[in-house]
Amino acid sequence: MNAAQQQTVHEWNQRLQHTGSQLQQLLQQAHAGCQQLVGQNPTDPTPLGNAVGAIRQQYDSIGNLNDAFSEQYDRICDQGEGEPAYSLMKRALRGFERWQEETWQRFEASVQLDQYRAMWPHAQQAMQNPAPCSQCGRPLPRTTPHKSESLSCAACRAVSQVMPEAIVARYYSGMPHWYAESSLIDRRTALRKFRDDWDDHTDAEHAADRDRPEEPLERLRQREAMEREYWTAYAESRVRNEGGTADDVRTLVDARMKQAFYDDMGTNDVWRKAHGLESAADVGRVPAHLENVDEWGPVGHPQQNPGALEDDWVHDQLLNETLRDPPRHAAMLAALGYQNATHRAHVHHTFMRYYGDWMGTDEGQALLNRAVMRAMNEQRTHAAAAGAASGLLDPVEGVSIALYGSLQSQRAGLGDAQQFVQLLAQHQMDMPKWERVDKEWLGRMTRDTTGAVAIEYSKGFAGGGQFGAMGKAGMDVVASGQMGLAGPSAEEPVSFDRYCEISGAMSAWSKQGKDISAGLHQSFSMTAQDFSNVSMYWSQKMMADLSLIDRQSERIEAYEKQYLARP
Repeated sequence: MNAAQQQTVHEWNQRLQHTGSQLQQLLQQAHAGCQQLVGQNPTDPTPLGNAVGAIRQQYDSIGNLNDAFSEQYDRICDQGEGEPAYSLMKRALRGFERWQEETWQRFEASVQLDQYRAMWPHAQQAMQNPAPCSQCGRPLPRTTPHKSESLSCAACRAVSQVMPEAIVARYYSGMPHWYAESSLIDRRTALRKFRDDWDDHTDAEHAADRDRPEEPLERLRQREAMEREYWTAYAESRVRNEGGTADDVRTLVDARMKQAFYDDMGTNDVWRKAHGLESAADVGRVPAHLENVDEWGPVGHPQQNPGALEDDWVHDQLLNETLRDPPRHAAMLAALGYQNATHRAHVHHTFMRYYGDWMGTDEGQALLNRAVMRAMNEQRTHAAAAGAASGLLDPVEGVSIALYGSLQSQRAGLGDAQQFVQLLAQHQMDMPKWERVDKEWLGRMTRDTTGAVAIEYSKGFAGGGQFGAMGKAGMDVVASGQMGLAGPSAEEPVSFDRYCEISGAMSAWSKQGKDISAGLHQSFSMTAQDFSNVSMYWSQKMMADLSLIDRQSERIEAYEKQYLARP
């Protein structure tokens, strides 16, 4: 590394220090404002939540140094060889980003805990209030005042559906998460450093003109153990404060481990080999003796199937999407009609021998775009089938996912809790049963690796509110397998320009720390559900007409500036 490069690396380190000082100054100034908000709104976390969201946008904007890193590295390359300056700058950036993440976590956890500490005396007092009998008005002693209960009156024998008071519900909706989160920041930081240390090591090996080593199995298992310890501690703390069972802990840990660790291991060759799987690169490798042998497989010869080439690319997309999950990958191969991964690779190799060059043309790229859209639709079909076969979509205590989604949609438009109790009664449910059903469906969504539960839930949820027809029309496109291929056919009670205006206004309110729900109501006479339905409709329109995407970006940016300029 020559003198000029050393100076550039020094300037980069100074840039990191300066940015760190800016971030610290921002949070120091913001902390006083957050404490003031908590003092003014001890029982309502919404103002603080809006403010924290706006602060996070500023924090991320100041702390995003990716473009600056690219510029500095270009200077390094202009001054000589890229290494070892690159690895030194990258190591420093990782350390900065780790500090940046930890600093934000400590700030956010601190102000959120301030909010829930301020809220606790009010929630505690509310939990001591007896619930009146719905029949005779006599007080009913509660056993779990933070949950819904069915209570029998000793005097008149009537059974009353009693829900937590609003302040109690608000407290328990956020407190368990933040108390768990705040106690585990050191563990999370240590886990990230463990991952970063390996990246620093591989960069150093590359800088020394050696091959980047594969992370050894022992280290992967150590990381697995650290991840599991972290998520177990989080789940135990959260469930202890929410009230739950050991099964609730296990379910949460399993779901988070899949997202945080096992999905990555699906394409890690060291991990795959240790578990008896071939390397990701070798999945479906075509044997040398078959490279010039035609095999059209379940797709069929193009002379018999005019859409064979597009079908082949649809299969390619579907199988790539499942590669991280070996059991799903094997199931998808079987569902598409392949004997194994090698058979599939042989078929795709045959198509590429004949059509590989043509795929680089405009017509070939257009075909690929259609195939991507078709694959997205077919993924949903396969997910629904897999979900149904596994029992994930079986009703919970007689409540289907469609009914569950519909009730959640209707709930958003009701004025008070008692109206929802009355709605549930129409479906032979009380609040305790609803909470069991709600918990199970949410748990299934968390455990579901196919997305089937979320898709079916969305179908049930769409259709409520004043713009329900737009949401339903958008979901109909998804359900019919035409997403990206055709737009909704319903009328447009909210025009495309109006949709962009609402989106721009919401973006401005978010940056200003304003209450988005209140803004929607005051400026557009809409609820969050209404906007969700409108967004569903126009997102499907844009997928079928990609020219709308550029127009959307321009219009949203223009409207955002207008709303930012308003007091």
